Amino acid sequence: MLTTDHLGASVLLKTWVACGLRDVVVSPGSRNAPLVIAAHAHPEVRLVTALDERSAAHMALGMALSTRRPAAVVSTSGTAAINHGPALAEAYFSSVPLLSVTADRPVAARPSGPGQFVYQTDLFAAHTVLSIEVDESTQGASDVEQRALAAWMASAKGPVHVNVPFMEPLYGEADMTPASFTIPSAEDKQMPMPEGLLDALSCHDPRVLMHVGALREGQLDADGVRALQERFALVVDAFACTQADAESSAMRWMCGWDDECSDSLAPQAIVTVGLPPMDKAFRAQLRRWSVPHYHIGTEVHAWDMFGTPVNRWLIEPKAGLAELIDAAPDINAYAQAWSVRKSQLEVADYETHGNAWVDYEVYRWLAAQLPEASRIHFANSTSARYAQWFAWNGSTLHANRGVAGIDGCLSTAVGDALQNDSSRTVLIAGDAAWLYDVNGLHVNPRPKGLKVIVINNGGGNIFRWLKGPAESGLLEAHFEAGFAADVSASAQQLGLGYACATDWESLKNAFSAWLNNDALGLLEIQTPGEASAEYLLSKLATISEAMKRIQIPD
Repeated sequence: MLTTDHLGASVLLKTWVACGLRDVVVSPGSRNAPLVIAAHAHPEVRLVTALDERSAAHMALGMALSTRRPAAVVSTSGTAAINHGPALAEAYFSSVPLLSVTADRPVAARPSGPGQFVYQTDLFAAHTVLSIEVDESTQGASDVEQRALAAWMASAKGPVHVNVPFMEPLYGEADMTPASFTIPSAEDKQMPMPEGLLDALSCHDPRVLMHVGALREGQLDADGVRALQERFALVVDAFACTQADAESSAMRWMCGWDDECSDSLAPQAIVTVGLPPMDKAFRAQLRRWSVPHYHIGTEVHAWDMFGTPVNRWLIEPKAGLAELIDAAPDINAYAQAWSVRKSQLEVADYETHGNAWVDYEVYRWLAAQLPEASRIHFANSTSARYAQWFAWNGSTLHANRGVAGIDGCLSTAVGDALQNDSSRTVLIAGDAAWLYDVNGLHVNPRPKGLKVIVINNGGGNIFRWLKGPAESGLLEAHFEAGFAADVSASAQQLGLGYACATDWESLKNAFSAWLNNDALGLLEIQTPGEASAEYLLSKLATISEAMKRIQIPD
């Protein structure tokens, strides 16, 4: 079988395929031709072509999220390479295995200022677990192989950047030689439970508050949530697990919070796993308690989330959570007090449900109507926050919460959908996030199981939740900044089936047509931005008033 005659590409891809690489996303270019030829030479590799490098990198991110194994994204040289940056940052803070491979000009040619030249060596060093250069002009096949192995092993902890300079000609071919190496086994450096946490759990009635943030799929399921809830005061992020038993969001937990509540529910220790809490008020309350903080996970970074030194428990989340459950009492009065508050919050929330045509009620309706066990992606930042309020029919939820940027929401969903053609993958995005990442569907092949919902409320509606933008007098001109009265033009340009809803009656009709069509389709739901923001703020205030009248049990 023929491959490229550039060993910097042929050995790199051959080594990774032997290790288990199965997904490669490439963007059109010339300098990366050896890498494309090398990937195409392996029939076990699925090669996906994406027009936009920023989208391509997020597609690979979505693939890796789904399979839990590294996916590779390949770019040509110059500014094309820089566009991998947002996805690498997201992968770094979410601990997702991602291989960014950037083709480059030859090392010797760099001082002459060749076309499409930028400084690519260590370009992403701050947001990768390993950054290396493979230079076939000075490195032999064994050197390239060792660097490829090092990159693959490092990607278990997060993203890796490999920069590969190539001399012309770029399109030559040579016979492929078989891989001949032994894949090293991963080192297990998991630590025992910290003594301080073990002591806290050994109390008769341990007052331990646990926050489960966004996790990679498979690290926590609904049974695990129920076991944790019996033993700990528990707040679970919507993106932490399959939502068969949804928990209240941190945003809702802070409704009606006062000094009496703080004293009654104060913990003696906080345990976190996954990404930090989304809600600023909740995080601020945890800082005010100033109690010991333990974090479960093997991430390369650890956040001092709450103003006290973080005590790291270096163990995989799934194993750590199981050990934590075994170490805690089966029934816990402190955990029950939090469960009572959760029930009271749900009652107060239910009593304020309405039928207004606003974002909150539309999201509540969608949560009940979308099919069970869907794979639902949410764009940052308004969509991800509304997702926290509801149970979603046992669906798996995801948002790019590592950085919480607007980048790549569609592209990440595309990557996930390409891995799961047999199941329904849904993206729910605002109009701004949709337009920002619309290039995510300039991809070949297209995913078969992807459906898109765009909530068009006139731009960045989250800025209406804040006082500053409105007080500045620049809200509508420069912060909210709606760019499309409707998104039908982008749907037409992409060849998507399109339906639009502007009230409850049209939503029910359009939703049914959208859901029951197997083709790629976009459902636009147009809501009033100002009224939606006012409704949410009023709802939070109403729940808070109701909660202040409820006695918190000791």
